[in-house]
Amino acid sequence: MQRNMLNIFFTGLGIYLKNFFPLSRAMLFPVLGQIIGIILILGPVYFYRQNYLLTLSPVELQKNLTFILLGLILMVVPGFIIFLKAFWDYMVVMVSLNTMVSDIVEKKPAASFKIHNGAVKLRTKDYLVLLFILMGIWFLLLLMPFVLMIPAMKIFGQMFAIAVFAVSLLANLGILAIISVYLCLCFQIFAFEAISPVNIIKKSYEMIDNKNFWRAVLLGFILFVVTGAVLPAIFGEIIKNSPLLGYLVLPFESYANILLQNTNLIETIQQYGLTVADISREFALMSVGTAATMFVLPLGSACFTLFYLDLKEKKQ
Repeated sequence: MQRNMLNIFFTGLGIYLKNFFPLSRAMLFPVLGQIIGIILILGPVYFYRQNYLLTLSPVELQKNLTFILLGLILMVVPGFIIFLKAFWDYMVVMVSLNTMVSDIVEKKPAASFKIHNGAVKLRTKDYLVLLFILMGIWFLLLLMPFVLMIPAMKIFGQMFAIAVFAVSLLANLGILAIISVYLCLCFQIFAFEAISPVNIIKKSYEMIDNKNFWRAVLLGFILFVVTGAVLPAIFGEIIKNSPLLGYLVLPFESYANILLQNTNLIETIQQYGLTVADISREFALMSVGTAATMFVLPLGSACFTLFYLDLKEKKQ
């Protein structure tokens, strides 16, 4: 008998809360590493601009262009490497969390997270192919409105091109949403079954038949509301009312000042009565919300692993 989506969600939530520390520890570097990498990219560039580039005359800038570009590259490289490493670890965790949750469900002895990572490390080539296929689908569908808008603008004019773009964008987002539902079990299938990337996509499509399509939509909607809206809002309120917010806004104030050097942005911001402090605070809270969403990835993995196991048991 199939389990309903609320049962799967609350079971997944229970797994996440009972195993919060080991699951969160697995997310620590993948999430914080990306944040640290971005800070190490943007921070040095800002200070380099403020303390060196702005002191040079146009003639000095032209004479030292090679040196300036080399300096920028050297400053950006460490943060970029950390960001890429953390991003890759995040993509690995999207697979390894599934086997970890499966072991928890089956009450097996806790294994090292490095062992769970083996599902990707032993099949890195297949995983990269799968990611490129999935990203290719997203990229092509999101690019299509822009591709259609260019000839429409040349032939029919700006207003018609905007209408074509809007209609195409809405249609493609709808198609993308439907495709994403059919492919929602790709990471679970990769984690548990040694089949090719193309067969993974085919199997995910086959497992999400008409009835299971709406079950997957419901589960995805519940997770979106909880992880994309409720939890970030709760974390945002906690941070907003704590002294920590004063420290979080500091790096954003510098970049808000740079943005406000654009006259068009200044006019727009003044219309809404916003200040540098307001913009910096909103950016800081958005960052906290994004980090919170990334940290609750294990909850989504737990729920979709339970969903996959439920479908697999039914088919057997």
